[in-house]
Amino acid sequence: MKNILVPTDFSENASNAAEYAAVIAQACKATILLLNVYTPTVSRYNVISALLADEVARAKNELKEKLQIIAKTLQDQYPGVKCNVSVELGESVEEILQAAKNYEADLIIMGTQGASSIEKILLGSNAAAIVEKAICPVMVIPTNTTCRTPTKIVYATDYAYSDIEGARLLAAIAKPFDATITFLHITTKEEDIDDEINLIEKFTSEIKLATNYEHINSKIISDNTVIMGLDDVVQNADADMLAVSTRRRNLFEKLYNPSITKKLANYTRIPLLAFKANHH
Repeated sequence: MKNILVPTDFSENASNAAEYAAVIAQACKATILLLNVYTPTVSRYNVISALLADEVARAKNELKEKLQIIAKTLQDQYPGVKCNVSVELGESVEEILQAAKNYEADLIIMGTQGASSIEKILLGSNAAAIVEKAICPVMVIPTNTTCRTPTKIVYATDYAYSDIEGARLLAAIAKPFDATITFLHITTKEEDIDDEINLIEKFTSEIKLATNYEHINSKIISDNTVIMGLDDVVQNADADMLAVSTRRRNLFEKLYNPSITKKLANYTRIPLLAFKANHH
């Protein structure tokens, strides 16, 4: 992993995401690009006057200076981390997606952009669009996340090939920390458990081979619902990162849907790594 894109709106949550990115970047020897997207107010006739052009140029310079201060703080706090900065004009989603392409980002790490809980960013149009359209996986850092190095990562899997692809990036993140990755499959049909055990053992062997990483294990549990099972495992394992493929949209949305009555406080305190099904 070489390049991490970190969009920021200078909020406290965005700063938290930037700090988390620095932890990952330092360990993986990756470079961070801090990005701020500036959307200028356009005149009534959609014409950018010379006056407005001056205002935009001034604003861009001010924003760049703010980004440089953040970059210096991160570099002082996390020696060896390289930070570049960029201010782009336009709409945030489009510019973040374009920056990810231009920068050849391997990972986007972003905060919940002031939202009070993670479900708002995941189910909101902005984050959904970024996760859906980005060229790389997206890690969302909830407001309440404490910045700690990952040691236990849980990946909800249904043995799809794209989960093996996702495991490569997970292993790149996990290796410098000697973190354990648990591939978790939850079945709601107890009678199928023996077949599922054989499947997940075979799948785990393939993962170890593909990633050349040994700290990988698997777990299969039976529960009334996938959500309840995942909630219990994340809580009991004291997981500090959760990975989900967006192919499992139903699960992805249920996890963070505020209408779910079961308390999901666990998820609002740990980073969520979202893999699009065809990320390679």
